[in-house]
Amino acid sequence: MSITQSTRFKAKGGGTPEDIIKSAKQAKVHWEKHGAEFVAFSRFHTGPWTGEWLFVVRFPDWATYGKAQEATAKDAAFQKLLTHVLTTSDMMGRTILTGVDL
Repeated sequence: MSITQSTRFKAKGGGTPEDIIKSAKQAKVHWEKHGAEFVAFSRFHTGPWTGEWLFVVRFPDWATYGKAQEATAKDAAFQKLLTHVLTTSDMMGRTILTGVDL
């Protein structure tokens, strides 16, 4: 059963698309290093969240997800990146989904 975490961000003062994309690329490297099997970054083009960003990370199971979360909490470089992200954008929501094997 896969575990997918999706986080929605909205740019704020000084948060240029280029800076936000650069941060997402750095986050992708981090999550893949810790077992993510899929990482995607998108921008909403229509609907109520138009202009917001969506960062999605999928792990193969709860064990891998848990290990990645634990490693992330101890990773000073990632914490610095997260602090930077939160100065250029606001986190608008986060969802964790459990996949169903069909």
